[in-house]
Amino acid sequence: MSLDKIDIVRYSRQMPLLGAIGQIKLLESRVAVVGLGGLGSLVSLYLASLGVGKLLLIDPDKVGVENLNRQILYSTEDVGRPKAKAAAQRISALNPLVDVESYEERITAENADDLLSGTELIVDGLDEWGARLVLDRHAWERGKTLVHGAAESYYGQVTTVRRGKSSCLACIAPRPLPERGCRGIVAPTVGVVASLEVMEALKVITGIGEPSYNKLLVIDSRRPSIDEIPLKLMKCEDCLARLS
Repeated sequence: MSLDKIDIVRYSRQMPLLGAIGQIKLLESRVAVVGLGGLGSLVSLYLASLGVGKLLLIDPDKVGVENLNRQILYSTEDVGRPKAKAAAQRISALNPLVDVESYEERITAENADDLLSGTELIVDGLDEWGARLVLDRHAWERGKTLVHGAAESYYGQVTTVRRGKSSCLACIAPRPLPERGCRGIVAPTVGVVASLEVMEALKVITGIGEPSYNKLLVIDSRRPSIDEIPLKLMKCEDCLARLS
């Protein structure tokens, strides 16, 4: 890949920081965003703005009025439309240089390999732990990187998972797994968590900075604070076996 494939003007504010090599790495990247709610809305917008080469968007749901307080990817006119389809349209309008694919499917152990084929980096935009652990297993077994984020109420958390560099996500999953997803949230909390997820993805792709391997970033948007909690490196084959 060479610089003649990059829109220098579009990326002129970030290239002094990322360099030409960093921008080329973004252009060559293939990233999946799974879950296009509050987190996935911002994550996909920022990744497209940064100039990722291919963006895979996955979500089975339709836009509801109750989503619009925080899911800024959508407008009132999108209510009732599939999120994946509306998201792909908005992303393409924002940056037509990004190759966008969208799937109106729920991620499962049975379809994860097919849906996530060809991607090297997965960003968690989900609000349900069972599906998160499907991503965790897929990323762990395929040697991919998973950026995890979760948000509820005024709180959130972010970490980055990769075999050989960190423990798996199952290590920090609540037990028993909650049956429901997020029940209440304010939009700025989602914004902070999603922005940190994008920064993790940017570090992984470009090699600039240090991803949060074996570290859990815990956000309290009321104080506000971001605390970094070290995580113990575990033998995660045992974690995955318990989930079988």
